Amino acid sequence: MAEAAVTVVLGNLSNLAIQETTFLCAVTLEVALLRAELVRLQAYLKDADSKWRSGNALVAVLVKQITDVAYEAQNVIEAADYMEKRNRLKRGFMGAISRYARLPSDLATIRKIGVEIQCVRRKLTEIFASADNLKIDLADTVVVVDELPQDFSHMHHNSEDDVVMVGFQNEHNEIVDKLVDSEKMLSAVSIVAMGGAGKTTLARKVYTSSRVKDHFDTVAWVTVSQTFKGIKLLKDIMKQIIYCKEGCREIDEMDEYQVGKKIHDFLLHKRYLVVLDDVWETDTWEQLNTTVNAFPDASNGSRVLLTTRKEDVANHVQMPTHVHPLKKLDEERSWELFSSKALPSYRRSVMEDVDEFEKLGRKLAKKCDGLPLALAVLGGHLSKNLNTQAWSYILLGWPSNKDTQRMRDILARSYKDLSSHYLRSCFLYLAAFPEDFVIIVSDLIQLWIAEGFIHHIPNHKPEQIAHMYVTELAQRSLVQVVDRSKGHRWIERIQLHDILREWCIEEARQDGFLDVKTEITGQV
Repeated sequence: MAEAAVTVVLGNLSNLAIQETTFLCAVTLEVALLRAELVRLQAYLKDADSKWRSGNALVAVLVKQITDVAYEAQNVIEAADYMEKRNRLKRGFMGAISRYARLPSDLATIRKIGVEIQCVRRKLTEIFASADNLKIDLADTVVVVDELPQDFSHMHHNSEDDVVMVGFQNEHNEIVDKLVDSEKMLSAVSIVAMGGAGKTTLARKVYTSSRVKDHFDTVAWVTVSQTFKGIKLLKDIMKQIIYCKEGCREIDEMDEYQVGKKIHDFLLHKRYLVVLDDVWETDTWEQLNTTVNAFPDASNGSRVLLTTRKEDVANHVQMPTHVHPLKKLDEERSWELFSSKALPSYRRSVMEDVDEFEKLGRKLAKKCDGLPLALAVLGGHLSKNLNTQAWSYILLGWPSNKDTQRMRDILARSYKDLSSHYLRSCFLYLAAFPEDFVIIVSDLIQLWIAEGFIHHIPNHKPEQIAHMYVTELAQRSLVQVVDRSKGHRWIERIQLHDILREWCIEEARQDGFLDVKTEITGQV
């Protein structure tokens, strides 16, 4: 991650406005020297990263120092760049002066920037000395230039999660049958399983199935999470059932009683389905109906679909409830899911030794213990490493510990294998979004670009590169695809699984990339 920070600074250095002026000669020279030292530092990091992750405490301190100085350099360089761009925009007499001379205030700023860059360079010198003491050999390292993914021609294959089709088809059919049966009373279906077992993916496939869409007059989906506000969930439901996506000021200004009453009156004559995804507390349903019974039982076959990790939550909903424990995938279905990710059809057609890959793949799939998230992430990782030696190496080094640490090891492998340091930064950045937040990709791309996380590649716009990043993350099952555009099938909205988000937060915090505080406690 420290290497990613340095890479971003170097990318911004190449586009600085201060390089085009003759009035910042001293600062421009300092920037050039800083750039040379950062390039050298970037080479060091190729060796330092592996030592740091292997538990070398001294290298861990060094990597933290590198990250800090990289961000410090970024701040100084951006200050110089801002001053030059600001002067270019000035008009009239003062604009002419600032373009061809330097005002006293500018001269003071230039001096300050020069001093700060010198300070950063002194810190870099100390870091180089520390790296030498740690025996990190610069001669054996190279700076890797990020390029387009080699399999870019296949980047737009539909990479949505196919867990239901290859793993949970029977469960899918059973739950749909239960939702559309002839029972008239309002009732619930609860899907219960541990994290990473595929609850949300299964529920989404059920929610979007043609039988469900045709059966219910109106449907709504909300993700509850551990820290939820009842009024926000009710407003989200209201906006969905009246098809109001943007600019719903009237709903936004309602209090909890008003929005609950409006939902009640609207649903009273509708057969509806409400999905409550990722429910943690037993009293969630009661909290949604505290001020008014928002979800009426009109004896017309309306339903509630709920997903949770806790069986007591599933049984606590105050209505007839069918609890569906979601089992882990058996060995054959695990292989089907794993192979759909690791050995997609467009890859099989050009592969040799497919039988050898299948032999190794079946053993690796078995190691995932039937967890769809582990199978999907590991399969996505190995689809980018179609080498029998690499597969054998992972199999031999498989951790003997239980599910949690095993899943973390798979995530770490997939993260480290991402095609560029820019992409790693983009992935960790997702931890900044709230739990279970549906991320609009167009907004995310603008944030990535503003942060300097998108690598410049000739003849490609930053937005195009960013879309490729999103697609690669989806192909690796590191993000869940929520929506695609109807025409070109571009990914429009994504989500980050709870387990992946927790891993990202810990990795980002350890790297000094970002910290996340909870909304309620304020604790990191």
